[in-house]
Amino acid sequence: MVRLRELFEPALLLRVALLLGLQTSLLLTFMVDWKVPPVLAAGFLATMLLLDNPLWAVGAMLSARLLSTGTLSFFTIGKISIGMFEPVLLLALVALALRAAFSREPLWRPWPWKAVMLAIVGWRFLGLFWCTKFSDGAKEIITFGVIFATASVILAFVRTWDHVKMCLWWWIGACVTIGMLAIFGDALGLTSFAAQWKAAESGGRETGLGQQPNWFAMNLSFVVPATAAFALIQKRGWMRYALLLATLFVFLAMMTSGSRGGAGSVVIAGGVVAMAQPLLRKWFARFAVAGGAAFAVAALANLGDIGKGFNRISGGVTFLFQRDIRGANWSACMGMFRESYGLGIGPGGYVENLQKYSDWLYNSVYRYPHGIVWGEIAHTGVVGVLLLGAFIVVVARMAFQTVRDTRGTEAEGLAWAMPAAMFGYFCWSFVEFSIDEKPFWEWLALYTALHLAARRAKESGTPLPAWSFKL
Repeated sequence: MVRLRELFEPALLLRVALLLGLQTSLLLTFMVDWKVPPVLAAGFLATMLLLDNPLWAVGAMLSARLLSTGTLSFFTIGKISIGMFEPVLLLALVALALRAAFSREPLWRPWPWKAVMLAIVGWRFLGLFWCTKFSDGAKEIITFGVIFATASVILAFVRTWDHVKMCLWWWIGACVTIGMLAIFGDALGLTSFAAQWKAAESGGRETGLGQQPNWFAMNLSFVVPATAAFALIQKRGWMRYALLLATLFVFLAMMTSGSRGGAGSVVIAGGVVAMAQPLLRKWFARFAVAGGAAFAVAALANLGDIGKGFNRISGGVTFLFQRDIRGANWSACMGMFRESYGLGIGPGGYVENLQKYSDWLYNSVYRYPHGIVWGEIAHTGVVGVLLLGAFIVVVARMAFQTVRDTRGTEAEGLAWAMPAAMFGYFCWSFVEFSIDEKPFWEWLALYTALHLAARRAKESGTPLPAWSFKL
């Protein structure tokens, strides 16, 4: 039997007080809205589940990031939309923070691009002092805060090659689910997003979960080359063929959007992955040098049809820059750069500044820079463009190091495929997107986890499992 004085021990009293406080809080929330206590209880149970399975938390967070769209937002706080991703991120952060506290694992680990990314955010923070619209600028800073939180969670708990593979399974599964919802949902009449994007509908383009076609294609494009590379290392035949079918299915789902940029980015990524084969890389380099030299001579000397073709391309680019919606936005970006004397207009406020350059664009749905570099030119000026260049150099060096560290191992295919997808996205980003676009940062964080795992394996003298593929 429990003695009376044991009931008054401080530790027991604290537990009883916490339990009573929790029950009182649930009762009060029930009086406000009966739906809140069940949601809180479900969140508590989910947190406890994720606490014991941190990789599930990371995988759920990645899946929610991919599945979450502006159309599926539940409500907004100011200009910030709260949808599927934010609650899952909060649960994951709480669970993983508790686990880190219990196991004394640091959440703020070093990674190669952290310093330059902090510099990019720091310059934006300074830009709040001269930005056109403070609320938009503050929203951008908050967005980067979410990026850092997500990257910190991924890099804190995705520590080994097996962890990377598990998270990749989550990513592939989420993309297959997105494709099924987009294709079969519309075909069976289960979704009704088409009315929300009349412009896309008139062009016969699939919006997919209510997203603008280019954004929908971007969400799926990253995993296409990686899924094919992942299939090659599977030891079971049925898993290999299942992943190859998943590659084709996700690519098909992405192509239903009609996004030319999405198709082009995957083709570019596939070309980069092909360079992993030494023989192809050798002959591609030879043909590239010879072909580039011949084209340059023909273009500069205006020789025959090649010279005429070069002139037509040049004239087409000029026309695009002057008349197309992208060209008009790019001209506005350059105008903002010049009028700010290379300082940039600061984070946010692009729409307000756009009115002085084009009233038609200002009143249209096309009023954004249409390209990461152009957005940096307008918002962050010379310093921002230089920091963006430094970021690209750091990530490229990390990718080259990862390829060297994984040569001859199971991870070599992904060491090529994952940055190849980012390179394809980077080429596409010259005409679309902004620097804080999802899910690029989650993909980069997962690749950084692969980089760090390969580094640790090599430095510890326990290399990753061997594997090779030859034509």
